[in-house]
Amino acid sequence: MRVESQRMGAGPAASRARSGRARRLAILLAGLVLAAGVPPAAASEAAVARLRAAIDAAVAPYLAATDFMGVVAVERDGQPPLVLTYGRASVELDVPHRPDGSFRIGSVSKQFTAAAVLLLEQEGRLTTGDRVARHLPEFRHGAAITIEQLLTHTAGVADIYSLPSFGRTAGRDGSFDEVVAELGRMELTHPPGSAFAYSNGGYAVLAAIIERASGTSYGDYLARRIFEPLGMERTAHDGPAPAVAGRVPGYDPWGRDGLTPAVPVSPAFTCGSGSLWSTAGDLLVWARALHGGRLLSPPAYARMTRDHGHGYGYGVSVFRRFGREVVGHDGRVAGYASDLASYLEDGVTVAVLGNVQSVARDEIRRGVAAAVLSEPYEPPPRPRWANPPPEPPVELSGSYRFGPGFVVTLRAADGRLLARANQGGESELVALADGAWFSRMLYATVRFGRGEDGAVDRLVWGAGEGAPVGHRLP
Repeated sequence: MRVESQRMGAGPAASRARSGRARRLAILLAGLVLAAGVPPAAASEAAVARLRAAIDAAVAPYLAATDFMGVVAVERDGQPPLVLTYGRASVELDVPHRPDGSFRIGSVSKQFTAAAVLLLEQEGRLTTGDRVARHLPEFRHGAAITIEQLLTHTAGVADIYSLPSFGRTAGRDGSFDEVVAELGRMELTHPPGSAFAYSNGGYAVLAAIIERASGTSYGDYLARRIFEPLGMERTAHDGPAPAVAGRVPGYDPWGRDGLTPAVPVSPAFTCGSGSLWSTAGDLLVWARALHGGRLLSPPAYARMTRDHGHGYGYGVSVFRRFGREVVGHDGRVAGYASDLASYLEDGVTVAVLGNVQSVARDEIRRGVAAAVLSEPYEPPPRPRWANPPPEPPVELSGSYRFGPGFVVTLRAADGRLLARANQGGESELVALADGAWFSRMLYATVRFGRGEDGAVDRLVWGAGEGAPVGHRLP
């Protein structure tokens, strides 16, 4: 699972990576050209067609189930990218997606926050070893937490979705300063540095540090130091503004194959952790610059993309897929799901942007990567719905604790079974033919267990022996 910085060098151009690319270059050269462009002399139209067909096949089941609509883009070693569109940008207007459509990218935003911190370090305005109190003296836990612990999710700062204000407003209203202040009032989930706990709240605190250290807003700093220099013209921090051309509306799953317009979360809650809009083309530009050494110094890049434990660097996941080193991140926010992954040895980047909030994205990213890398891949079987759909039993309603600070609450309403984690938004569970339930949003199967008295006493989320179990609260 580990990707060591000394093995990676300053980027994927290191000699270790070159040999892997050379072995596979002939396989993909023809496929990574924009259909409307002029292909290199060696590119074969038949190879382009085969690659497109393989990616289409990977996306097709999820497109047919309305669990995905959006854009898939692939690039290798700076070759012109292959950009494919699927489904509708607007259901109401029946408008198809365009290659340059702009999506909320959720937690893919975290790598931009991390890079901004490292740029401020290069400017001499902070160090990742600084205590938070140096920059935010008013933050209650600041003397005990370092910036690096925030970057690696080991600080113990509460998650945004556990904030009482998020629950009161469903994340629709608030100010960023109030959110950071409330995070400071919350108790830490663990002593800083003692454990890993993924925290959007920690990245909100990082955004506040960026603002304090730079003397400007989070969005303005990213625009000045990252988006504008790299030519990322369609990437921006969310916020109150007039309508922006090209931004596609988002949808949440509803029922077996329906969609409902998503209610957006206020950028007060997503700043730093998931507040950016971007396009597939801009994300490919970003990946090329980040891994090609155009943005960060070699030591800074090495720290950002090194596994600091738990498969996580600074704002990026660090792992292996198909036996290859991968640096990337996924994202999910109301109405949208995204993924950006760079296969370092191959010089390949895959971007998936969807305007349906569904973790079907996970299967799409695997299937697309397998097609691009010529690897075998078998998608999971499609869910088999119960016919006719049953009325959700009232006995399933209740709260189930999965661990400290993490509770899933279910309620039956209007013939539907709805679930939410902590103070987050609700997603529907749909009945399956075998008696289980399925979340189209989280792409997971849910089962219930009973105690000796026959009453429902636990919820099992997912399949397999290691599936998390939530015990019902009185």
